[in-house]
Amino acid sequence: MHFHSLSLNGHHTTISELLSKSKKGDKISCKIRDPRFMGIFYEIESRGTDIFPPLLSQSLSMSKVHQALHYMDYMVPNTEVLFRTFHIQNVLKKYVEKNILKAVVKEDRESMGMGVHPCWSLNELAWVIIHVIRPPIVVQPMLENSREFRLVILGDTVVAKEKIKKGGIFWNNRIFGGITKLITPGKQIVEFGKEMMNIGKFPWAYIDLFVTDDDIFLSEINLSGSNAGLKDYNLNKIKREMIERWFATK
Repeated sequence: MHFHSLSLNGHHTTISELLSKSKKGDKISCKIRDPRFMGIFYEIESRGTDIFPPLLSQSLSMSKVHQALHYMDYMVPNTEVLFRTFHIQNVLKKYVEKNILKAVVKEDRESMGMGVHPCWSLNELAWVIIHVIRPPIVVQPMLENSREFRLVILGDTVVAKEKIKKGGIFWNNRIFGGITKLITPGKQIVEFGKEMMNIGKFPWAYIDLFVTDDDIFLSEINLSGSNAGLKDYNLNKIKREMIERWFATK
């Protein structure tokens, strides 16, 4: 499915109707699932329509590369974006100079940890990029002594959980055996998350963070995410209410 909950002025519609009927002053709500359709919505927005969630947040949600470019100053230092395979030579040179010996490669549009590749040496990093995956990709130094939090912010609702690895496996996603526990996020973490939302025009967000003793770094941010362990908060209901209130405003 290319779109989810496509609405024009509060009523269900189709992409064909949007293209033929939308006009200045109309309000459109949808979750775009296929980046190939972003151009259509930018054209519709250029007519003077209002789209929710904002297209910037939707584009960021679909692309780790876009996120890395947009949020570079808030990510792990020495994060790099590669658009060509031969650009690996520049990353290797930089990482050698800075004594960065372990790295993580992120494929652009994968999710649930499927596109995250740990590289335990620079030789492995080079091999993965040359033989396993193709750019555009994100390359980051591996943070081994950090905690990973999922922060969810929807209106006045703020919940967080810590993502914990099990069995020595690198990935902490549930599909790989990882577990989560609810935590009470500190003020600094919540403020950092809200700043990330403002930068990307996110009305709500699922925000993954690396937290060390000294710093907070953005891992990823998305309009969607797993509600596992958060059922009591009725997050989907809160989203629907936020959309309804948006349609009701002038």
